[in-house]
Amino acid sequence: MQRTMAVGLFCIAITALAWAQSDGEIGGLLPAWTPGMLDIHQIATGRGNAALFILPDGTTLLVDAGAAGDGIPQTDPHPDASRTPGAWIARYIQRHLPPGVTDLDYALITHFHADHMGQLRASSQLDASGTYKLAGITEVGSAVTIHTLFDRGWPDYSYLVPAADEIMVNYRRFLEARRKSGMAVERFKPGLRTQLGLHHEADKYPGFEIRNIIANGEMWTGSGEATRQLFPALDTLAPADRPNENMCSLGFRLRYGRFGYFTGGDLPGTPDPGFPAWHGVEAAIASVVGQVDVHVVNQHGSMGEESEPFLQALRSSVLIVPSWAPSHPAPDVLKRIMNSRLPPTGRLVFATDLREAARIVIGQRATQLAGPPGHIVVRVYPGGERYRVFVLDNHDERDVVAAMKGPFGSASPN
Repeated sequence: MQRTMAVGLFCIAITALAWAQSDGEIGGLLPAWTPGMLDIHQIATGRGNAALFILPDGTTLLVDAGAAGDGIPQTDPHPDASRTPGAWIARYIQRHLPPGVTDLDYALITHFHADHMGQLRASSQLDASGTYKLAGITEVGSAVTIHTLFDRGWPDYSYLVPAADEIMVNYRRFLEARRKSGMAVERFKPGLRTQLGLHHEADKYPGFEIRNIIANGEMWTGSGEATRQLFPALDTLAPADRPNENMCSLGFRLRYGRFGYFTGGDLPGTPDPGFPAWHGVEAAIASVVGQVDVHVVNQHGSMGEESEPFLQALRSSVLIVPSWAPSHPAPDVLKRIMNSRLPPTGRLVFATDLREAARIVIGQRATQLAGPPGHIVVRVYPGGERYRVFVLDNHDERDVVAAMKGPFGSASPN
């Protein structure tokens, strides 16, 4: 109740000022979120995926908190190495939460890889209770209160059992410790449109929905809340054909009025030669996702992602590559997503990072990106009829606007 009142009072106090504000300018600061807006921040730490959502009623959601280790060459941390990726993510969240808000309503881990949940290092510190180490989501969750966390396996983690490595063991310790402090943990359930709903003033925004599309190969059919299993029974598969962790990623579609958005972790695009067709998850889910305005490029734009059926079905005008390694994005992926023969023409492609090695391999297409690397912010205006895309400089914590595109008219079906 206090949270709802705080957001409501904030709305009353600044409504007139908000509409008088500029939409922002290069070299300035991103104008503050106001009630009715939808902000989606793809945070660029140079160590993996993390995205902060501020929904129209002030509901807050974090998708992933990647913190890959230092073993990959030429992957620079941002803003710098003075703090861990988890600490940088937490500080970014705290800077951009609505005034008076200090917590996250939801957090979601798309799958159990270090660049999405955090990798332990020798220098990783213990939390204040000495129960678990701080890395990625465990560090963010210790700095910012999370009310509900979703993943693909809770509570038994029995389907495609995650690797029993120190990362997963530490993550389970974190969950148990935070549950004792009041955090709820739930399994993400495909087909539902209520699990990630607006938490504070949903009645004000009837045109808003987050539809759970896929997890563990269980995918929404597009009808009601019905699902089907994309993967064959595990006991019928040869070990080499079994689904991998990336294939089990969570994916969801967001709609706000006519605006549509999709994100799907590391879902793969095309199967490797000789492997079963169902390894290409993108083609299976493309039609149920349907047309959106913006989507996050799967698996950092690695080789084979963004298949033609997926691009044709989603018809996104804006694509965001959450890149951080020298192999992101792969030249074949960039070629496909910039191909003007697949509508809509004139797609805008943004990347959170672009290593020098990637620039050399990609060549001329690297100059065709819609903006420089940095934090990519999609801002959807009240009602969902139009949106802009901002790039915020990630070399320090000022979050200066380095580039901006739009406004664009939302084109997704209602």
